[in-house]
Amino acid sequence: MAFDASAETVYAAYASDEYWQALMDRYDELTPGKSDITEFSSGEHGIEVEFRQVLPRAELPAIVRSVIPLDLAITRRQSFGPFAPGGVDGRYTASVSRAPGRLDGRYALTGLAAHSRLQVDSRCKVPMPLVGGKLEDLVLQSVNDVLTIEGAFTAGWIAEHV
Repeated sequence: MAFDASAETVYAAYASDEYWQALMDRYDELTPGKSDITEFSSGEHGIEVEFRQVLPRAELPAIVRSVIPLDLAITRRQSFGPFAPGGVDGRYTASVSRAPGRLDGRYALTGLAAHSRLQVDSRCKVPMPLVGGKLEDLVLQSVNDVLTIEGAFTAGWIAEHV
């Protein structure tokens, strides 16, 4: 994700609970489920945020409905270390209720005075014969879609609030 703002400005947005609440509100506009922040802290040791999103089963792709019998509840936890000149690293994990597998990744927020970039590397493993690989591909594509939404949201939020 590329931003027309410094890495420090993007980090300051991530350090704001108002940013995260606005992001949850945006998700609620996009999907018929519910998104809530379950934990947030920001201070000298960095940023920690955890949120939960519930997606109605009817909105899920058929292959997912074949292995998930109820609404899909996703818990995502992400963290960034303290900001340093030039950028900061972070990580995330995501878990899905009633579903096998794991999703995690790393962040690298870097940039100069007027521009920055958030590089995200994600990994997914679904240990299910026959459909596991298809689900992994679907999850990683969904993560890419989510990050595209979050990138556009973040750019807009910074333009309005900074």
